[in-house]
Amino acid sequence: MDERNQTADVEQRVINTVADIFNEAPAAIDRDTAFSGDLDAKSMDIIALVAALEAEFGFAIPAADVRQNETVGAAIDWVEQELGHRG
Repeated sequence: MDERNQTADVEQRVINTVADIFNEAPAAIDRDTAFSGDLDAKSMDIIALVAALEAEFGFAIPAADVRQNETVGAAIDWVEQELGHRG
C-alpha cells in the first residue's frame, strides 16, 4: 500500500472508530470535528475512544495524548505519527 493510501486508510479507520464511540454516522465526522465542541466528549467517552483506538491499531495510547488532540484531524495525525515511529 502506498503512503497516500495508507494515510487514507488510517484516516477512515479513526473516523469509523470515532463515529462508533459517539454514535454518529461516519459521514458526519471529518478532520475538523471537535471532540468537546461537536461531539460533546466526556471523560468516559475519551476512555472508550482510547480503548477502541488501541484495539484498532494494536498499540497502547496514553489517554493524556488523546486529550491533547482537540479535533479528529489532530487524532488522525497523532496515530499516523505513532504508526510511523513503529513502522
